[in-house]
Amino acid sequence: MGEIADEWSRFEAVYRDSYHAVGRYLRRRLPPDLVDDAASEVFTIAWERWPTRRGAALPWLYGIARRVAANARRSKGRADRLADRLRDEEDARAGEPGVDTEVLERTGAARILGRLPERDREVLMLVSWDGLDPHEAAQALGCSKAAFSVRLHRARRRLDRELAREIPAVAGHGSVAERTAT
Repeated sequence: MGEIADEWSRFEAVYRDSYHAVGRYLRRRLPPDLVDDAASEVFTIAWERWPTRRGAALPWLYGIARRVAANARRSKGRADRLADRLRDEEDARAGEPGVDTEVLERTGAARILGRLPERDREVLMLVSWDGLDPHEAAQALGCSKAAFSVRLHRARRRLDRELAREIPAVAGHGSVAERTAT
């Protein structure tokens, strides 16, 4: 146990001494929004490979940072190309609303959902539109089932309030949470 603690102490010293240098290295090679995540990844990889390091720490870290930066640039490029492709497809279909959009517009649901925060819309749609159970929806959002259930409960309460404002008669017929309980 003492050996691992000693290695961790050495790693911490290297981290403190080289974090800013690695950050500067990454800032010269990546867009600003990618630097913090890339720096975290560099030091995560460094800790995983700590027993195999050779030579001075900073050049070794720069080698890891170079590969992390290259991966980040490739990932960003793929994401940008996908976003462009999706935008092009959406533009091509802009004149042709889908059946789901038509139904939402006819019922006024789009207007009501539009007044909810994006986070609430996502939670509600995962369960009611996409048909995921709370466990699956929690997985999709990267949170626990308990956290998802709380988010869903709160989103349903906010939806109830919006529906009551839009359609006062709905208030007397039970809440959305009661009607769509999972």
